[in-house]
Amino acid sequence: KVVPEIAAGFEGLKAERQRVEQITAYALSKCEDQPRNLDAIKKLAEQAIDAKWPLDKFRLELLEATSPGPSSPWARVEGNQLSNRVLEAAVCMVGRLPNLEKVFDDQTLQAAHDQFPQGIALNQLILLGAQAAGFRTGHSSKVTVEAQRAAFGMSTPTQIRAAGFSTISIPNILSNVANKFLRMGWDMVDMTPLRIAGIRNVTDFKTITTVSLCGDTEFRKIGAGGEIEHGNLGEVAYTNKADTYARMLAITRTDYINDDLGALTSVPKKLGRGGGLMLNKIFWTKFLNNSAFFTSGRTNVNTAVADMSSGGLAATETIFLAQTDPDSQPLGVSPEILLVPTALKSPAKSLMDSEKVKGSTDGGDANIWKDRFRVESSPYMSNAAYTGYSAAAWYMLADPNEMPVIEIVALNG
Repeated sequence: KVVPEIAAGFEGLKAERQRVEQITAYALSKCEDQPRNLDAIKKLAEQAIDAKWPLDKFRLELLEATSPGPSSPWARVEGNQLSNRVLEAAVCMVGRLPNLEKVFDDQTLQAAHDQFPQGIALNQLILLGAQAAGFRTGHSSKVTVEAQRAAFGMSTPTQIRAAGFSTISIPNILSNVANKFLRMGWDMVDMTPLRIAGIRNVTDFKTITTVSLCGDTEFRKIGAGGEIEHGNLGEVAYTNKADTYARMLAITRTDYINDDLGALTSVPKKLGRGGGLMLNKIFWTKFLNNSAFFTSGRTNVNTAVADMSSGGLAATETIFLAQTDPDSQPLGVSPEILLVPTALKSPAKSLMDSEKVKGSTDGGDANIWKDRFRVESSPYMSNAAYTGYSAAAWYMLADPNEMPVIEIVALNG
């Protein structure tokens, strides 16, 4: 006589062994058919066995995980070729980032082209990240809130990880792509300020003092006792401080619905441009409102022959070289830059590029100004929105690395 409880236990063990054998056999048959999905099939089979799934459930889950439909983000993806860099390159290719070959190597660009020959879409990118995190999206090409959370690492995956994709990080990809297009937008704006100003690094937002290079540092003869006199950095000082400026834009529900990859490319580009515009606004507001700095008392202004001509250059250079420090000694700095409004850019370039003086017909009268100065120009200089604007006023400046006339401070570089 067999005790009923023991008999039931034997039947349960038999059924469990049969379930495990069926799942194992089915998984092995699929491994033969789908060798590229070996790891995924193995992990799903282990999960099915541990979670007590029946064979039918395992079949459905395996079908969803390994049989992408035409709209699935995995349709053309080979797992061990997909990486953060390949996805970054694919997005940058769609966004037409300039000089791609300088940002990505040939192998990465080729892999991005092979994987996404028609280009990658926003939803596809997010769904790839979600599936890499273990989220099961099936054949859907729509991005749900749950898929977003999975792609950004904001949820605990309950499904298996797809083989070969565990290194994909959507936050890192988006950050790297955004930075590239931010820089692109920044570079599209006039960056004359960075070429004519001194750039100083600061580590906080405290007011700093910059002492002019015109201090009492002239060497003195050492006396018999070998004593060296202390120099004096001078009393000509200026203050400056860093501030924080920012704007924020987001990938919206509309972007997802429209599957608009421009949210990852054109939006950061606009933000980068906005940063460059603000730098110009701050800089030119200060630079052009300069009537208290350029004065006859400082002997740093030319009000006589000041047109953009050979005579105007000669008169202005004479005044520049005659400037003295607080001890009435020559500054000893040569001019390097002609900063001109857009109306004077062509005349200035002509003076710097021409081999002969305009009007010469006998091959003589060589142009003494050829290649003498670097021409810089900005449309801000003649913009009526700024105090001190002018379409005629121009500046002769020293190299900012030697003696800057104005300084930009930047937090931590």
